[in-house]
This record gives sequence, structure tokens and C-alpha cells, in this order.
Amino acid sequence: MSTFKDADEVYTYIGKAMEACVQDPTFVEATKDGSLVVQITQTDPPASILVDFPGQKVLTGDAAAAAPSTVQLRMSSDNANRFWQGQLNFTLAMAQRKVKLDGKRTTALGLLPLTGPIFDKYKAILTEAGRTDLLVG
Repeated sequence: MSTFKDADEVYTYIGKAMEACVQDPTFVEATKDGSLVVQITQTDPPASILVDFPGQKVLTGDAAAAAPSTVQLRMSSDNANRFWQGQLNFTLAMAQRKVKLDGKRTTALGLLPLTGPIFDKYKAILTEAGRTDLLVG
């Protein structure tokens, strides 16, 4: 059974964290001159999130699934929940095929060191929503 009951929960929590990500000054500075648009496809429950760094916007659902992207990231919603809390080793998860990354891999992997503040923001989003059941580690 999945951590999330449906795609709407994924969008409510992970989508909100991605909105914080595109507004975070560190990410804005690191991506302002690029074309990084990340398509996150999650399973169980199925959900699509598009993170458009240059446009500083996040799309979810069908609009996200249909939009063009430069990087495609695929993982289960449970692994996404763990990752955005800093509890999933991204490189190891890729080696174990729990996470699949296509497209401009170098650009996407270069942003990994910047994700720490987003982990804290995501955990705060969960805590503020009373969803401490989603917290791991």
C-alpha cells in the first residue's frame, strides 16, 4: 500500500514542496540561465509533476504529463516521499533502479547538493498539515 491515498495527496504535499523549490533563491540562481524542466512521474499512486525552473512554475496532473521537459525522473510515490525528506540516497536508488533519470542528467545531478533546504520545507509542509504519518527516519 502506498504512503499516499491518491494523486491529489501527492500534489498537495510534494507539489507544494516543488513550488517552494522553484521560488528558493538558491535554485533560482542555479537555474536562471538554463533550460531545466523536470518531469517527475510517480507510481502508486500515479502522479505527474512538472517543475519548470526557468519559468518558476509547477504543473501537476495531465498538464504536467503533456508538457515538454529536459529531464525525466521516474520513481514510486513512496520513494519520492523518502527522497524529499533526505531519506533516500539518490545515487544508490538509481543504481538499484528504484529511480530512473533520463535527459540532461548532469544538470539534474548537479542540483542535488542544493536540495537540503527543500527537505526541511517538505517536512514542515507535512508537519503543518498534520501528516506526521508521512515522516520517515
